Amino acid sequence: MKKELFVKTMNKIQSLNEEQYEFNDMLKKIDPEFGGGYIYSKAIDFMIDVLKELVNDKYDEIGYYAWELDFGKSYKDGCITSLDGEVIKLSTPEELYDLIEKDNEETTTEVEII
Repeated sequence: MKKELFVKTMNKIQSLNEEQYEFNDMLKKIDPEFGGGYIYSKAIDFMIDVLKELVNDKYDEIGYYAWELDFGKSYKDGCITSLDGEVIKLSTPEELYDLIEKDNEETTTEVEII
């Protein structure tokens, strides 16, 4: 998969996720008892699963980037490092793609998530 298509897809997934939260916020203003709904959750999960297969994401780095790092917004230097202590940047979909590509080139690369 080309990097440009990967980045475009990750940006679309992020946009759908943000729209879902905005929709929930609007409904909560109308009815404070509204517990929330996930109008795109199945589509988002499916798109992420397809991306993982297409780029051979062996370590679920897409899931970590999307959910733990909130699409890179919660990234801080040092939150992901190689086993030798090298800081791995993971704040953009471009950096995510590069990390997965590097892992696929160096099948023995291991990372430590703190």
